[in-house]
Amino acid sequence: MKRILVPVDFSMHTNISSRYALQIAQATGAEIILFHSFFDQFYYSDGGISTGFESGIMMTDEIILDFYKQKEMKLYELAKDLSSGPSKEENRKATVNCRMESGNPEVQIMRAIEELKPDLIVMGSGGMGKKGLMAGSVARRIIDHTEIPVVAVPDLDHVPFIKNVVYMTTFDPADAELISVIETILAPFRVSIFCLHLSERQQNTEAQEKMNLLRNSQKLKEIEGRLSFHIMEKDPENEILQKFMSVNQISLITFIPHKRNIFKNLFYQGITREDLFQTMIPIMAVRHIQ
Repeated sequence: MKRILVPVDFSMHTNISSRYALQIAQATGAEIILFHSFFDQFYYSDGGISTGFESGIMMTDEIILDFYKQKEMKLYELAKDLSSGPSKEENRKATVNCRMESGNPEVQIMRAIEELKPDLIVMGSGGMGKKGLMAGSVARRIIDHTEIPVVAVPDLDHVPFIKNVVYMTTFDPADAELISVIETILAPFRVSIFCLHLSERQQNTEAQEKMNLLRNSQKLKEIEGRLSFHIMEKDPENEILQKFMSVNQISLITFIPHKRNIFKNLFYQGITREDLFQTMIPIMAVRHIQ
C-alpha cells in the first residue's frame, strides 16, 4: 500500500478517523493525504452594504479568504500532530501531506480520488445521520462510485487495533478474491478473518454448500489458518449479530457494496445501516473490479 486518502471536515470524528488511518499507515509505510474541501459557495451573498455591489463582493472575498486560511491552518496542524505522534518500535513514522480545494466536498473528493489514485480511503462515519462526510449523499457517492476500498470509522473514544475482521458474505462469485484483497491490505496486522453468512433459517443446505465451496477455494489456501466460516440464523433484533461481534472481538466489518439501494440493505440480508452502525465497529467496503 502506497497512499491513503483521508477526507476530513474537522467535525468530532475527524480525530478518530485520521488516527485510524495513521495506524494503517504506520504498519504499511503508506503516505497519508489529508484532504479538505472548503465549500466557499456557502458564504457568497450580496453583502447587504449600501455603498454598492463592488464593496459587498470585496468584503465577501475577504471573509472567504479568512475562512480558507483558518481551515488550511487546521489541516496542517492535524498533519503535524499525526506526523509527530508516537509509533511502535516495529512501525515507521507516517508521512502525512495535505491537500485542500474549494468547492462542493462531494465533487472535490471524487476528483481527488481520480487524481491521487489512493489505495485506501479512510473517513469518519459520524454515526450515520449526524452532519459530516458520511451523512447524506457524500458517502453514498464515494462508496457507490469508486472501486477503491473505503473504511468508515464511527465516532469512538479510542482507535481500535485491527485484529479480527468479519467478512459478510451473500456468496458473491468474487468472495474468495475479495477476502484475499482484504488480507493483502491488512497483511501487517496478521488479521483473523471470520467469513459470516446470515441465513433466513438455521438449517440451510444451500447456504452450507456454498460456504463449503468458498472454504475450499484455492485462493484462500495461504490464509486458511486465519480464516473461519460461519452460518447463523438472523433475528429481528440482530442480537445474534451483536453477540457474534462481541464474542469474537471483531474490530472491522467488511462487505461488498451493492449499487442497488446500498444504504437501505447492505447485504440483501435485512441488514440496514442502522443495524450495522449499532455495532460501533469500523466498516470497510470492498468492491469487485469487473
